[in-house]
Amino acid sequence: MRAAALLLLLAAAPAAAQTAWITNQSDGTVSVLDTARQAVVATLPAGSRPAGVAAAADGRHAFVTSPDDRRVYRIGASGGTALDRAVGDSPLGIDVDPSGGRVYVADWYGRRLFVLDPDSLGTLAVVPVGATPAGVTVAARRGLVLVAQRDEDSVALVDAAANRVAASVAVGAHPFGIGVDPAEALAYVANVMSDDVSVIDLDTRREVARVPVGRTPYAVAVTADGRRAFVTNQHDGTVSVIDTARRAVTATIPVGEYPEGIAVHPDGRRVFVANWFSNEVCVIDADGLQVTARIPTGDGSRAFGRFIAPR
Repeated sequence: MRAAALLLLLAAAPAAAQTAWITNQSDGTVSVLDTARQAVVATLPAGSRPAGVAAAADGRHAFVTSPDDRRVYRIGASGGTALDRAVGDSPLGIDVDPSGGRVYVADWYGRRLFVLDPDSLGTLAVVPVGATPAGVTVAARRGLVLVAQRDEDSVALVDAAANRVAASVAVGAHPFGIGVDPAEALAYVANVMSDDVSVIDLDTRREVARVPVGRTPYAVAVTADGRRAFVTNQHDGTVSVIDTARRAVTATIPVGEYPEGIAVHPDGRRVFVANWFSNEVCVIDADGLQVTARIPTGDGSRAFGRFIAPR
């Protein structure tokens, strides 16, 4: 993909603070959502079978992984230049340091974490990690990057300054998505094969609890006050709501077929869920805990990662 192919499509994209970026794996696109209008305002090409996504802190662009293309794409919401680079053997999970200084990409088959420059997508460092790294989440104030090592049933805590694994924490079976509370005290890890969420204390660097959820949990998003965690359960077509103080599920919300990506909107009132097999994003009222809107997107909406800028 090159810049010329995108500029006409980008002109209709929304303002930065209102943007959600939804990867549509089966049709090779990204749907750009205006979250205020709750509508798709642009559809951008994004390589072959895009999967992972991370919104930049300013909300004006996003980084997208294509495992099939072995590439990472940088796409803009207001006519900015599109860019792509080859990264590893199968880039999947991705996150951005909120300072904007680095992009972190998990190489699924390569057992590596790539550290990229956000402007050029050039490689700054390569960190060896465990087998089949999946979800990536930056805990910037901790100076850590958390990487789910799916086939090792653990999470790597990568020292962002030293670019090395500082600790590895055992969790449940086949960890995938990771959410971190705003205080960066606790991490929540969706364990796909054990149907639970591991809670990691980032001070002690140990698992301190496991919370049973639905079947095949995939991704986690934590509210801005840290009181609740929302978890997508793929095989149930639901979202589990965890009370983080009680470490227990207090509600289960039917959403759509095969939900994967999930994000809490910065307004704190809405939760956005990408339903992979329903080809849509549904919106949950965070207080009423029910679906209030369904937004048609592209074919195979995954949006694996932080697809809405946190602020």
